[in-house]
Amino acid sequence: MKIGVLLPNSTTYPLISPNFMTGLKGSLADLAIALSPELLTASIGFGTDGKLMLKEAEVMLLDNQADVLIVFADHPVVECLFPLINALKKLLIVVNSGAKYPPVKKQPFVIYHTLNYSLHCRLIGKQAAKVSSKAVMATSYYDGGYSLCHAISKGYMDQGSSIAFNFVSKFKAEEFDMVPMTDFLNANHDVRHILAVYSDLSQVFYEKLAIDFPAIPLNVFVNPAMLEEPHLPEYGITNKEMSVSSYVPWMPQLTTGGNIAYCNVFKSKSGRIPDAFGALGWDTGVLLIKYIMVSLENPLFNTKQLLNELLDTEIDGAKGQICIDSNTHQVFSPAYQVKLGAGNQLILQDTVPLVEVLREWTEIYDDPPQGLVSGWMNTYMCS
Repeated sequence: MKIGVLLPNSTTYPLISPNFMTGLKGSLADLAIALSPELLTASIGFGTDGKLMLKEAEVMLLDNQADVLIVFADHPVVECLFPLINALKKLLIVVNSGAKYPPVKKQPFVIYHTLNYSLHCRLIGKQAAKVSSKAVMATSYYDGGYSLCHAISKGYMDQGSSIAFNFVSKFKAEEFDMVPMTDFLNANHDVRHILAVYSDLSQVFYEKLAIDFPAIPLNVFVNPAMLEEPHLPEYGITNKEMSVSSYVPWMPQLTTGGNIAYCNVFKSKSGRIPDAFGALGWDTGVLLIKYIMVSLENPLFNTKQLLNELLDTEIDGAKGQICIDSNTHQVFSPAYQVKLGAGNQLILQDTVPLVEVLREWTEIYDDPPQGLVSGWMNTYMCS
């Protein structure tokens, strides 16, 4: 079997593609050599050029005769591949961070495997509402262009709480000015809760909060990216009264067999610290192994029949038990409520089981954003 992989560039997260591929290759190494697929890779830039993406997909599928195509990209650009995939009737796996709401209409040959960041933002918004009735919403010009802000604020406000102040910073660290937000917090002592959505500016945000509020209790509820190791302050949060928490799709401390195997293989193959994008690659490999085994057991099945065999079955992955929802072809896994501890260690507070995550997705599915919705073309952190 041949598998084509279209990979993005990222100045925000330079290791996004290498880590994804390390996870993918490590997972597929479990197959016997005779069954091990051939991996072909190509670059699609930042994933915003539909013509380039389609050209590379055609090379993979038509010239190189790939049986499966993996594309690290997002809507709406990735939709340019659907006519080709439907005509060839080959499996397409779309992978990304899930910072945009996934499409509600499923495609017959497409699996959407993401880190479901928007869903996790919705969960932390709901959690924040349990402990506060008013909060500041803070994000950047760049990060605010994704579904994350809508998800965290809607999860918060749907529980009866309200956003008391909105702060949108510029997207360059040297231009970051948090004075409007700190002025508001200094003038409103009853507001000590912050909903924050940042990526590469997370360190600046944490550090400026610690400078302006060195010992004042603050509860900061963040998107999952803000708890990724590259986005945390090098020496941890200096304001010891500041609590930082979120829901994440994966954490290195998970003690499941799938995660222990992933972390060991990732570290041995790369010498780097495992991350969520490596886990995404590993679990994509887990799905592919299942697909390959089903195809061997059913040599007369077509692609759609093979895919149907994978739906609604739970498979052990790095993120926990993963499952392809038959209604949408979205891949889901448990969510983990975490708090940032000393030394930038994540402390597990609670686990949201797969069945509850599916219920949360149903709420998003049944209540999409209304009115005009804007957003960036690229997937989150591929910029």
